[in-house]
Amino acid sequence: MNHEGRKALFRDHFRDCVEEMLGERFDSLNEVTRSRYMARFFAERVLRPKNPTLLPFAEEEIEGCVVDGKGDQGVDFIAREDGVVLVIQAKYSGMKKQSKRQHEDPDAFEAFRNVLSRLRNYREFDMSESLRETVADIDWENDHFQLYYITLRVLAANQEKIAATGITPLTDLPDLAERSELYLLDETKLNIELRDTLSLDSEESREMKLLFTENQGSPPWIRLADDIGERSCYIGRISGAQLAELFNQHKSCLFNLNIRNYIGDNATNKTIRSTAIESPTEFFFFNNGISALATRIEPDSTDKTGRTLLCQQLSVVNGAQTVRSLHKAHKEDSNALRNVQVLIRITGFHAKKTEEAQEFLDNVTKYNNTQNSIRLSDFRSNDKVQCDLRRRFEGLPSVNGRKFFYRNKRSAERSSHRNPIAMEDFVKTLYAFLYGPDDVYGGTGHVFDATKGGGYAKLFGDGMVILPSLDNGTFEYYAGIWFVCSYGKELWREKVRSSKDSALERRWMFFYSLGEAMRAAYSSRGEDLVPALRALSNPVWTIDVADGPVKKAIGRFARLAFKALSDAYRFSVQKEGFKHRNWFRASATLTLVSEEIQRSWDPLSEHADEYVLPKPK
Repeated sequence: MNHEGRKALFRDHFRDCVEEMLGERFDSLNEVTRSRYMARFFAERVLRPKNPTLLPFAEEEIEGCVVDGKGDQGVDFIAREDGVVLVIQAKYSGMKKQSKRQHEDPDAFEAFRNVLSRLRNYREFDMSESLRETVADIDWENDHFQLYYITLRVLAANQEKIAATGITPLTDLPDLAERSELYLLDETKLNIELRDTLSLDSEESREMKLLFTENQGSPPWIRLADDIGERSCYIGRISGAQLAELFNQHKSCLFNLNIRNYIGDNATNKTIRSTAIESPTEFFFFNNGISALATRIEPDSTDKTGRTLLCQQLSVVNGAQTVRSLHKAHKEDSNALRNVQVLIRITGFHAKKTEEAQEFLDNVTKYNNTQNSIRLSDFRSNDKVQCDLRRRFEGLPSVNGRKFFYRNKRSAERSSHRNPIAMEDFVKTLYAFLYGPDDVYGGTGHVFDATKGGGYAKLFGDGMVILPSLDNGTFEYYAGIWFVCSYGKELWREKVRSSKDSALERRWMFFYSLGEAMRAAYSSRGEDLVPALRALSNPVWTIDVADGPVKKAIGRFARLAFKALSDAYRFSVQKEGFKHRNWFRASATLTLVSEEIQRSWDPLSEHADEYVLPKPK
């Protein structure tokens, strides 16, 4: 449907998106299904373009975020990425006219305000598999939470005032409210959010005027340039009120090149707001300021004061938290922000996105955000080895008529004609299978650490530098591991669904156990596992029936891995001070799992020939 010529409406775009995704008429869906797809649409098409780090980018991972059926606990969509937990509940109403729409149930929203209590005590409630898996990974002492209750129904009286009070507090986590944001968005606000997101793709040229603060006896800014005049940078001060107004005018367009955007109203951002209001004259000395990029920067010749810069396509790459916090503070006390001064640095960059220009942009964003918890995988996406992996996977044989597509960059790109492989999922799977879950080594940051001793350097480096490409043997080895784990994940899901075994909550630990089972089997016979896995890099075997020779063998290894995890867990839980979450992060757990694999292997020695990966036909 063509919506040009009028303002974008959330309802229309949502409807079109669902029909495109499902290939069937929207009117044929029941209201429960519409609400769940509405939550996914909001997460994928409205939130993610403004903050790509909020969601996983593999399509199957996105599908896993949708909470379906019995045991949803009032959650339609949940994702945990980089220490931020996104929870969405959606309520659909089919009527466009407000007078005919369903009215919101106050009890449903009140229950959503209390959803974190249920999620924290997930073992006491009946929960769906996808919800339980995500919740088990939450770090309740440190994670930040963004809760969205989105509705096309008519809000109940005082509902917005209740939403402003935030989540229902938990007595044993007194700082949880400081780490949580509760949003209540009705249809009007959903329309605004959608239009803000759509503006990011606008091709129209944006010119902004920045009025710098006067420096008595000195120029209003310092201009720095490189030796050959290709790069220039302007440094000075602008008022907090001007930044707030810039955001008010341009919304998320102001952060087009910022890979994180705004992470919510956490304790740091609330401190920014309170400092701006309570100590405006001291703000400059307490705040790091903001860094921005622009395709063209030049003084405004029409400004007689000589304090205005004209900036084309200006984008804040570090300081989204400061800008958004000042905007909120401006709503509370506009007068105070007139006395707030903010340090600003604007660097020019080429509008033409050559490979060199893109590398410069990536590096500026990276080094301007090193103090924040950003996703390191974003800065590995342009590595030559990752681009080479994309080429190699595209060269593999098709499965069910679909070619493989290695996503080395996060994007909203989707295709039902390709089998996507997300870079982060690929790298973490390899590392878990070979060495153990990334949580054991400090988290995802370790897996994408390209320095000596880092996980990324171990997988893709020679000990000194990151390789530009993998040799054929290594690629086949890694691809074989990926396809084995992909099928193993299916077996793991079936096992979790049927057993509810606490030891099997994390698939990364299962991947390690599966790898240990295979290594033990081949080692006991004095054989090398690597060639066997290399032979599985051709994915044609993945379309075999479940009792095909390769899948049958993987099933045997998986059962051995399940048993080892369960036995190791039962042994550990008896120890004083045992903590379920910490068990999946401890290096001692890897040792225990390996010992259980070896212990289980001895009685199976007479059946050793069954524990071998046959070569596909």
